[in-house]
Amino acid sequence: MPKYQFTKSKKRKPRPIAKTNLSKPEETYNPLAITNKVENDIQHRKRPVGRPKTGRKSYKTVRLLTSTVLKINALENALGIKTQDATVDQAIDRVINSLTNDERRAYKLWLDMFEKKEKD
Repeated sequence: MPKYQFTKSKKRKPRPIAKTNLSKPEETYNPLAITNKVENDIQHRKRPVGRPKTGRKSYKTVRLLTSTVLKINALENALGIKTQDATVDQAIDRVINSLTNDERRAYKLWLDMFEKKEKD
């Protein structure tokens, strides 16, 4: 005897299947409209609030003694420089300009080494 037996009685009729209408999209892709929208967004984009994203400037932390910070601030005010960073940069440039040839060569070697190390 078979394991499953199906009865084919005429009492049960299958439910009728309703016709499914094809749906149409509300909006189709229009490359010109998308291009105009993107250009509009670019023109009306506001500058983000907060620190700038990477790629513009890169910051690191340097620990300085309080006396050194006071000297930097005094130079900044005496020379009329806008930022501490610019003050330190200008002071370092003056030191670099006063180096001897051997010191300058050593400085360039160290600078190259640190820049390569930073990239890795």
